[in-house]
Amino acid sequence: MHPRCSGGRPREYIVNPYRIVAANGNYYLVCNYDKYDNLANYRIDMITGIRLLEAKAKPKNQVRGLEHGLDIPKHMAEHVYMFAGDSVRVTFRMENSRSLISQIIDWFGTDVRFSDTDKDELTVSVIVNRDAMRVWALQYARFVTVTEPQDLAQQIKQDLETALEKYESESMEE
Repeated sequence: MHPRCSGGRPREYIVNPYRIVAANGNYYLVCNYDKYDNLANYRIDMITGIRLLEAKAKPKNQVRGLEHGLDIPKHMAEHVYMFAGDSVRVTFRMENSRSLISQIIDWFGTDVRFSDTDKDELTVSVIVNRDAMRVWALQYARFVTVTEPQDLAQQIKQDLETALEKYESESMEE
């Protein structure tokens, strides 16, 4: 491991710990990095040099998203890859497939809205971390098309165009 440095010295993080969770084969500390007012997720196997400080932890009501406590199932559904940051409502179209619908519920929990259903496609609306949705949409690009927010849809489109260019490059032809 190589610690992040600031001014040539390993950077220290003061965090307010709230919960340990398991996701994607790793354990994460759900906490607040004291410099900010939001939640963060840090992989426990990447944490070194832990020291307990005398100072009391920041009260939860001063952390954005914890005003009413920490709802772990909701937090996990909105942070599918454990990226930190705010969640947004994302809408996408997908194939109307029982197995894909099960996947959606597995990934995003039961607070999912399904609408505009026909025999071939349906619309899905979820609240999720933007960066996590970007990665998830690329993983499921064969089956889903993000429609809202528009800027996220454009980012994903650009990601796919960049990936396609890599596969169309001369190095692939050799």
